[in-house]
Amino acid sequence: MKKQGTGRHDLDEKNRKGRGRRWFGTEREAMKGMTAREKAAYIWEYDWYWIVGAAALAAFLIFFIYRMFFAVKENWLYVTFANTTVETGKGSDLWEDFEAYAGYDLSRANLMLNDGVYFDPTTTAGTMNSYYEAFVATEEAGTLDAVTMPKKQLQALGSSGRLLDLQSGKAEGLADLYADRLVACVPRDPDSGTRPVVVGIDVSDSLLVTKYHLYGEDCVLGVGAKAEHINAVKTFLDFIFGKERRNG
Repeated sequence: MKKQGTGRHDLDEKNRKGRGRRWFGTEREAMKGMTAREKAAYIWEYDWYWIVGAAALAAFLIFFIYRMFFAVKENWLYVTFANTTVETGKGSDLWEDFEAYAGYDLSRANLMLNDGVYFDPTTTAGTMNSYYEAFVATEEAGTLDAVTMPKKQLQALGSSGRLLDLQSGKAEGLADLYADRLVACVPRDPDSGTRPVVVGIDVSDSLLVTKYHLYGEDCVLGVGAKAEHINAVKTFLDFIFGKERRNG
């Protein structure tokens, strides 16, 4: 027995097919006697918008499929340079110089030096924007390896628990390597205690300031609380302090 309510659908489907057949029939009749070149010109003249639309859709689908299945998704290093107007992404002097120094195989993983992020963690209002939300997303996902910003801002960010304690075992000796540059803060959450926690390394005299001019005179680097590439952060610190490349 035919289901109730399907008659209108079947009728609409027949009408659509009928209109399609009539359209193709009209087009075939119009192109009778034309050469292949004339047919191509005719189709382009009257249907170019459909052709362009179909091509754009095909290009998008190809790009989407490539990004989903073939594009490199892992990172060698992901650093966010917050609150600077200097470009640091691929093609910038900083990106090109560090990539050459580190010698990363970019067919295996990406080098992400992220700029254009603006938020002020010293006030609640300063974190009420999409930049901060995006920053938090990268930190919570473990994508963020390091962040740089002025000292007071980084201390405020560290007090929220979003930066790694550089004296912890996970920091792999960073505090010992830069013992004379450590920056600490007091956790905002009382459950975390009142003992100052080391959350940053002062890099105010590094190439970030002296050569690339990302900041004025005040710059501190912190490590994401869930960072996965501590050795890459060490390599980056070696680079900005003008040290020779470490083996391995």
